[in-house]
Amino acid sequence: MILSILISVFLIVLAIAFHYWAIGVLLNVLPSECGPNRHFLHAVGILILVMCIHLAIVFGFASAMWGSSQFLHLGSLGREGPFSFMDYFYHSSVSYSTLGLSEVPEGHLKIMTALESLTGIVLLTWSATFYYSVMGRNPKSRS
Repeated sequence: MILSILISVFLIVLAIAFHYWAIGVLLNVLPSECGPNRHFLHAVGILILVMCIHLAIVFGFASAMWGSSQFLHLGSLGREGPFSFMDYFYHSSVSYSTLGLSEVPEGHLKIMTALESLTGIVLLTWSATFYYSVMGRNPKSRS
């Protein structure tokens, strides 16, 4: 149990640091204003890049869960195994987004899943706030 908590804390710190770095890079790359008829492309471009940030974080959590299951034997996604990496990616994405539609994992992966969900809600809220503030600073976005 201690190992799964340590792995989860490491992943949370890594996810927060990566999210902070990626949002900072995105903020520095964005133009302060977008020209006429470019607001839609600007808005969609930001959303696509933010989505890529979250997919990278989900991939990291899925990789850690898969590795923890395969090599450290901390649990699995259920009794019907074996499970592929895609199963872990699906589980990680629905856990990160706090949908919770996936299987209930067995063993210490339960702890990792719960902490991933907590991380997901915080980082998704952070991204929504970032998007709102970036789009709000552009006077053309209010029309």
